[in-house]
Amino acid sequence: MQQQVHNKDREKIELYFSGRGLADKDVLSQSDPQCYIYLKEGQQGQERLIGKTEVKDNNLNPDWKTSVVLDFIFEINQFLRIVVMDHDGKNVENDDIIGSLNTTIGAVMGSKNQIYIGQLTHNNKKTGRLIIKADKRKDIGEENQMIYWQWNATKVKNMDGWFGVSDPFLRFLKWHQNSDWLLVHETEFIKNNENPTWKPFEIPHDKLHDENPQQPFKIELWDNQTNGKHQFIGAIEVTIEQIIFKEIYQFVVKTPKGDLGGNLGVKFIDKKTFDLQMKDKHTFIDYLKGGDQINLIIAIDFTGSNGNPSSPGSLHYNDPEHLNQYQNALKQVAEILLNYDYDKKVPLYGFGGVPSLPNFKKSSVEHCFPLNGNKSDPEVYGLDGIMSTYSNALNHIDLSGPTIFGPVIENAIEISKANLKKDIYSVLLIMTDGQIEDMNHCLNLIKKAYRLPLSIIIVGVGNANFNMMEKLDGDDAQHERDLVQFVPFIIHSQQPGDLAKELLAELPDQFLIFKKLIGKNPNPSKDIDLSQIN
Repeated sequence: MQQQVHNKDREKIELYFSGRGLADKDVLSQSDPQCYIYLKEGQQGQERLIGKTEVKDNNLNPDWKTSVVLDFIFEINQFLRIVVMDHDGKNVENDDIIGSLNTTIGAVMGSKNQIYIGQLTHNNKKTGRLIIKADKRKDIGEENQMIYWQWNATKVKNMDGWFGVSDPFLRFLKWHQNSDWLLVHETEFIKNNENPTWKPFEIPHDKLHDENPQQPFKIELWDNQTNGKHQFIGAIEVTIEQIIFKEIYQFVVKTPKGDLGGNLGVKFIDKKTFDLQMKDKHTFIDYLKGGDQINLIIAIDFTGSNGNPSSPGSLHYNDPEHLNQYQNALKQVAEILLNYDYDKKVPLYGFGGVPSLPNFKKSSVEHCFPLNGNKSDPEVYGLDGIMSTYSNALNHIDLSGPTIFGPVIENAIEISKANLKKDIYSVLLIMTDGQIEDMNHCLNLIKKAYRLPLSIIIVGVGNANFNMMEKLDGDDAQHERDLVQFVPFIIHSQQPGDLAKELLAELPDQFLIFKKLIGKNPNPSKDIDLSQIN
């Protein structure tokens, strides 16, 4: 079975569609428009039709009633293609295309009030506007179809040797004849804990068995690894019949070698108690709906170990045919996070180099300098601005050293302090090719940022030894929250989008934990009727 990472239960969203000023394809009457909605998850995904609306007769400004429901996956690009057809009524093959639009779920979810307005086109002509509204959706099954429970473990096997204690999490798998074991739920991991208790959750019976309580499902115990190469500890196979009817609540996990991997325990929670526990649990979508934004900050390593940018062997080599690792990481992260920033402006910095930029020249190494040369306004606009500013800067920076993160993190802390009351959460992306020389200073800075709206994601570029980067990961149980994620580029370089998926998967949880720490609930959201939008 292909293992999946971070495949937690997803929040479901519901999309509604309206058209305005649609092109008229009929001669004696107006068009009869109908929407076809296609979805592709990730660059390597297969596009599929996920829904189509009803036909609106003689209407160039339709508000379709039919909606589509899908999972919201923050850390990957979910590509939407909407095709609006003029329905013929006799033969589908005779339907005319009014126009189409390509966007992403992220662009919809990051829009103000989660209402996205896009331009329909056909044959390079504008053919009207399409309005997409997103709402959070939670499918509630009948009580007897849901299981409300909480799992715990004791004596979890230590997979980290002398360097720590396992960071355990559970995976629940259902037997499927056509695909062997199918992952249906994954808990959060708990850092450095051999006796963890995971958060309670609800799960439908049919996610665990096919109307047969005697059908086994599998629970796997894993040790989380920051590089994504999680370590398998052991597994058990149990049935709902054993747990519910025979009241077996304790299970022994054996490792593949047959020794003790840990003990698993479960307790059931009645629905009322579960609802009370979940009552004040606001979701990431709730905050987006209330107007919270994400502000990306970028810092790029220009130390000498990267190699001369004019040399094909350099990590900064600007090949017009292929993206280098820095460009690849920039593109993957920015094209997702920019969806959640209304003004699309990104502060862009370099460190470890001697800048000779048109408006910013220095004679010695700088550890936090604006790549656009404008110290008073280091922001660039959008993905194109990020990519072009980086490429242009390569011709105006002498690579130097040492590798120091401190000034970059200090700068991000100042930005996040300024945004504390603006409902803006900053994400600092640091890309580096080596070890840092101010570790203790950085660890102290990270502690200062626990109660600030800030996460730090670090990409290790090249083949250097990145052991020290693991120490910057703020997952430690003694800390107030985890705000650092480090991922080596090379491990996630095979499939487009995999790096961003690993880097950003924890970000919504980091955001929510921060909001809980400071006691900040989502702002009230506006419920806007699409029919009122002209």
